Amino acid sequence: MRTSTAPQLLVVSTEATVFDVSTVRVAAQRVWPGADVRARVVSPSPAGSRRTGRLLGRLLDAERPDLVLSTCLRTTAGLDWLRRHRGFDLPAASWDPGDGATGLDRALHRLAFPAARPATRRLPAADALFAHVETPAVPQHVGTALVFEPGPALTVEQAAAMLATVPGALGRFSSASATRAVRWCAVPGRSASALVDITDVADLESAVDTFFSVPLQPAHAVAAARLVTGLADGRSALLVKLHHALADGMTMLQALLSDTDDAGRLSWASRPVSPMGDVGVPGLRGGVRPVLSGLARLAAAGRAPEAVTDGEVPDAQRHHALGLLPGRDVRSAARAAGVSAAEYVLTLFAQAWHDVGAARGDRFRLMVPWSVRGTDSLRLAGNHTGAASVDLPVGRLGLTHRAERVATALRSRTETGVPEAGSLVVQALGALPVPLHRALARRMYRRDWFNAVGTVMPGPRREVRWHDAVMSQAYPVLPLAPGTGLAWGALTWGPWITVCVTVRADFAPLADALAHRMSTLVADSAVRETS
Repeated sequence: MRTSTAPQLLVVSTEATVFDVSTVRVAAQRVWPGADVRARVVSPSPAGSRRTGRLLGRLLDAERPDLVLSTCLRTTAGLDWLRRHRGFDLPAASWDPGDGATGLDRALHRLAFPAARPATRRLPAADALFAHVETPAVPQHVGTALVFEPGPALTVEQAAAMLATVPGALGRFSSASATRAVRWCAVPGRSASALVDITDVADLESAVDTFFSVPLQPAHAVAAARLVTGLADGRSALLVKLHHALADGMTMLQALLSDTDDAGRLSWASRPVSPMGDVGVPGLRGGVRPVLSGLARLAAAGRAPEAVTDGEVPDAQRHHALGLLPGRDVRSAARAAGVSAAEYVLTLFAQAWHDVGAARGDRFRLMVPWSVRGTDSLRLAGNHTGAASVDLPVGRLGLTHRAERVATALRSRTETGVPEAGSLVVQALGALPVPLHRALARRMYRRDWFNAVGTVMPGPRREVRWHDAVMSQAYPVLPLAPGTGLAWGALTWGPWITVCVTVRADFAPLADALAHRMSTLVADSAVRETS
């Protein structure tokens, strides 16, 4: 609910239902002073609860109430369908207007003290992809390491509240079978604090390595958090991991920012929500022609070149190299090179890959997640991304020339429908029988087609506080893909662009060298500009 004292109550009915909404409003405000009561009408279909449920789903996406009161059997059946198939888990009750005030009071009491009713939903294809490709050695969780300056002591309860901002974080996944797709399931009575623990260590990187090297057990839980105290200089950290089938980077960023002290003044800080209605086909929002162009480019891309980090991933042990790039210096160097800041960060990785001696040839194929969200899906939970596979030039080049080549390569993918085409392909796979969907997902998301996954995300440039503690750094943690030993993410945060390079444990020296070299490249460019 938005608040504990003044929720929004949505009364749903059909044209045939007759009642006085003012009566409901007066009764509701006796229970919740200041409650906002709205009445909406749907036209149930003779096709039954599925069609009615979809109509109600679109209505719920538009209204986003805290409580739902149904006034007829058809809308009640539609809500039950949403609970079974879309994860609808708001308190809901039924009231027959013929029962008068006494019946209304009973229904409002059920809303005030709801009984646990497990909700389930089938994972959309873009989410199920990550459930299908996961193995014990290649767990698919995304996460973040949030670092706090010395100040107020943070608590497990506060960390639990932040974790709970991610829709579905308190649930679990059921396993797929030959006939049944992976489903998200609510876990009645689960407290977010049960998914949070606390540890005291001095070194942040070792804490990150330990936490993110332990896979989630999605049949039991799809999220976890750890509060880290005792870091150098009196700092503390909150480590959060979520199954990738639950969230993409935008979902996670929105959720975490929505719990900060000044969320109302931060971009993307509205809490993400799980869609109840159909979200359409993101890949087709821009029209058919860009998608056809993107499909052609996907088909022509061919196999990825060889990289030193390719090969079977032996186990879930990971090393994470953390780096800080001065954001102002990155943006200044990017302007001088005539590219965007994100393109320049990709260039820094390509240059570092060459400089540390990791390049085996002139190309390194990076799979860059790319949002295909529209204005109607900007704040929806889940995965709403396509991807652009970019052949980074990692041969012998000057930094400025390399930046131009990187920008050209990236734009040749993102401006020609490749992310949208990729999203469309992923969604189309979801229409296949489960065993075929699983097989094709594993065939598509592996080393054959890219050497690593890497992303550059926007974030807040201003100071962020959480329970009056300054959240000075936030590192994005990406999972490895099957057959790849490296992934990395970068995120704008305050004055910094934070970088986290994730590798399988035996590549730890390479990750440290890459993160260090990316930092020194920025420092060197800043020195050249001021000299």
